[in-house]
Amino acid sequence: MQSINNTSCSDATKQKIADALKALMQTKSFDKISVANITNYCNIHRQTFYYHFVDKYELLNWMFHNELIAPLTSDFTLDNMYDKLNSMFITMKNEQSFYQCALKINADVILKYINNLAVQEFASAFDDIEKTYGLKPKDDKENKLLAEFFGYGISGVVLDWVSHGMRETPKELTGRIEHIINACKRLAISRADS
Repeated sequence: MQSINNTSCSDATKQKIADALKALMQTKSFDKISVANITNYCNIHRQTFYYHFVDKYELLNWMFHNELIAPLTSDFTLDNMYDKLNSMFITMKNEQSFYQCALKINADVILKYINNLAVQEFASAFDDIEKTYGLKPKDDKENKLLAEFFGYGISGVVLDWVSHGMRETPKELTGRIEHIINACKRLAISRADS
């Protein structure tokens, strides 16, 4: 019981620190924010910050993971992929100014997670299509290349959406991704039938 309370207390402290960084980023650029600014804002000791995070970059990565990646990857399947992506886009849109600034600082973290997840799921989808249509499995390298292509494509679409001001709604962006993926599925199936 004690470890559960310690974990929730630790998570609450991390969230308090994250909230402070978000608030500070409303008025200052990330590179101008110091650990002292963060700790003063949330009224904690510097040692408390360093107990939880090595530096503000690790804090930013933790925020990406907890707010975007963990909800996206939790129980992720091809069946709920679009709902999960839409939820992630809604979170980003709701805190648009933060994510636009944050992704300028460290887009690699979120893009790596999205890309890796997409590669895994597309590789699985290609296997399913081959099994469903009784196709002889193609070269594993070809399927891996196709999965990576889609993974990088989705990652690029997300980064482009953020860098251009998130003009599309999350639903529109999700719909665009869904349309592209479904068109590719139809193409793969039609090629298999011929």
